[in-house]
Amino acid sequence: MTRVALAGLGLLVPRVGGAQEPSPIVRPQVAPDEIDFEGLTSLSLGSGARALGMGGAFLARADDATAVSWNPAGLSYLSRPELSVVGTRNTFERAPPGSATTDRLVGHGPDFFAITYPLSTGAVQVNYQRVFSFAGTREIERTSDVFETAGSGGFDVLGVGSGWRIGRKLRLGAAVNLWVNGYSQRKVRTSTQPAPRGRGRTEQDIDYDLDSGVNFNVGVLWSPVESLNLGLVGRTPFTAIVNLRRFRRDFGPSDSAGEFTQNTGERSDLLIDLPGSAGIGASWRATSALTVSADYTRTFWSQGRVRNFYQIEPTPEEGPAPEANVFVELPYPTLDDVDQTDTQQIRLGAEYVLILGPVKVPLRIGYFLDRQYFRAAADEAGTAGSPPWFRGYTAGTGIGVGPVLIDAAFVLERGDFVPSGESLPANTRFTRLFVSLTYRLGS
Repeated sequence: MTRVALAGLGLLVPRVGGAQEPSPIVRPQVAPDEIDFEGLTSLSLGSGARALGMGGAFLARADDATAVSWNPAGLSYLSRPELSVVGTRNTFERAPPGSATTDRLVGHGPDFFAITYPLSTGAVQVNYQRVFSFAGTREIERTSDVFETAGSGGFDVLGVGSGWRIGRKLRLGAAVNLWVNGYSQRKVRTSTQPAPRGRGRTEQDIDYDLDSGVNFNVGVLWSPVESLNLGLVGRTPFTAIVNLRRFRRDFGPSDSAGEFTQNTGERSDLLIDLPGSAGIGASWRATSALTVSADYTRTFWSQGRVRNFYQIEPTPEEGPAPEANVFVELPYPTLDDVDQTDTQQIRLGAEYVLILGPVKVPLRIGYFLDRQYFRAAADEAGTAGSPPWFRGYTAGTGIGVGPVLIDAAFVLERGDFVPSGESLPANTRFTRLFVSLTYRLGS
């Protein structure tokens, strides 16, 4: 699946008894800190430093423990019991052309963990994967406000997968994924304008608790000749049930102690429709040391939806707290009135392995094109822009000695687009560092 974050619009749900009819489509006043994730998402369909070092072109080359996140048929290549751990560090920066950075994020956390056990013609595995990570700190500087976000946790997967060799040329695999956990965010908006012109400080605590969700991965690997692999993989869509709790505190322009109001909200019927995907790939082992691969994947984000999403408003200084604005259905994760689009990735990669006596040193490079799920800002006539394409470059290496393999990969992704509600383009730069440790018993 993909790493994504929330960003809002929709149909207001009437808060009255009896038959409920949807109200007309409206454009709500969405707070800027609800939609500040546009352009942040770097799509990655799988885990592991080896795969990402090759640009993610791994659907037809998946032959290590992270195969379950790319093409579970590749688990059939594992011939020894194996323990695998992957961690990652992310940074994000955005700036107007020729200007200083106005938006920055730094985060890190676990990415993947698996125990794999081989059988006579295949292997079985139990694994953990953080698919949607919200861990990190982010600061956004705007004309009149500064937004600060501190997040922890993410949407995680506990999975069981298996891959099997069917004859000499065909391998099949499947995995079932139970989605668990959730994340918390603390958001603070501070006005940079002096009182009384400036708005007061706002603090929000938001908790997303994932109650349930299950999906499946299936994959095929076919080797028409010994040096060539062709891969096909599909991931099923599913609906996750989420409990969403919100708390906000709004201070007056002076930000004086005690001068504040607060409001809370909670719903346990938030539903997030996460999309399925399909991908194909080819991998050619040109020599015993050199492998080149290419993939194409489409994720059906045009079908992504969130239902019963809500926002809470500031409480006036006098009077009761207002009811939350609840939305029947919104595109997810854009929460925008412009149609969300499917994402696409084209990935190319290569690996060359140096054999230095008992030591193996792989060298990897990759390149990918990443079509985003959101559209660029509308033009003066109101016509929505096209989804931007980001470009990515990757490099990786590692070392293998006996039963221990250590791999590292660096991913750099860049893209330019005009964010919603703005007129100037933004230069986006996203970097990720992956480190993998694998221990193979019996080596």
